Amino acid sequence: MTAADAASPRGAFVPAPGAGNVLIPTSSRRAALAGVSLLTKSKPAAVAAQWALYGAVAVAGPRLLPGPRTVWEAPGGPALWRDVADGVGGFDGVAVYRRPQASRAGVAAVLLRGGRPVGFLKVRPDADELDREERALRAFANGCSPAFRVPVVLGRGAAAGGHWMVIEAMPPRPARPARRPDLAGVVEAVQEALAPVLPRERATEETAEDVGDESGRTPDAVPGHWLPMHGDLTAWNLRVCGRGLPWLIDWEDAAWAPPHADLVYYRATASAALGAPLGTLPPDVSEAAAFWAGRVARRSGGDHDAALNKRLLDILRTL
Repeated sequence: MTAADAASPRGAFVPAPGAGNVLIPTSSRRAALAGVSLLTKSKPAAVAAQWALYGAVAVAGPRLLPGPRTVWEAPGGPALWRDVADGVGGFDGVAVYRRPQASRAGVAAVLLRGGRPVGFLKVRPDADELDREERALRAFANGCSPAFRVPVVLGRGAAAGGHWMVIEAMPPRPARPARRPDLAGVVEAVQEALAPVLPRERATEETAEDVGDESGRTPDAVPGHWLPMHGDLTAWNLRVCGRGLPWLIDWEDAAWAPPHADLVYYRATASAALGAPLGTLPPDVSEAAAFWAGRVARRSGGDHDAALNKRLLDILRTL
């Protein structure tokens, strides 16, 4: 699609096995491989199964993908997709990642040109999440830190009532969680990069809930001892894809938080989702644990990950 002829993406897709929120395009072998790569598996057996599917598609093409062919009702309209195409220099296909939580609006897709990734697109009904992620990603020179790399921002815009951002796509191959990551180094790199760019003076209603202010008043600023956090530091967001540094993705919740917030969340989610041991935590994690317990408790009980959130909440309340 070029800026002149772009319209809402069309084509046939197959829901990914075991992950119906990922739609794999069937237009070509390369496009299908990009779709298989969108799966964010974390357990070793699941990652191995993803590699097996990737290898099978590489040999036989998309025709072997199980399941019915379907179409995708793209959000927005032609004006939105023309704006995106203009921003990235055109694309001719997509592999789709629909947010699995029903309570969270928006969609994401790998934009393809000739089956090769052009970028990773996020579309949201409002700008706040994308503002936070763009601010965080641009804080890393050349998309790198000593502990990890991040996607580079390629384009940003708004049209037809929707907001979009295109960032660098990870290589089109299965990724896995980083083994024995240097969490101290990751947290330090996050804090060093974000401290100069996160606005302390602009608190939000969620900040009031985080600090336990029930007056309904939004505080003038975040608490002075809070530190920058990634906001969703999990095993499935710190991923190895080929050689070199791991990728740290999904920065939409980057903000200020109590000390050790990222460390506590990583360890607690790894324990709840993967059965990993909590390990030794610093002695002063109670504020961070309470911070996350409050946030997790406010999540929708109707989402697909409600059971995981229940386990996570139980762990946080023990810290």
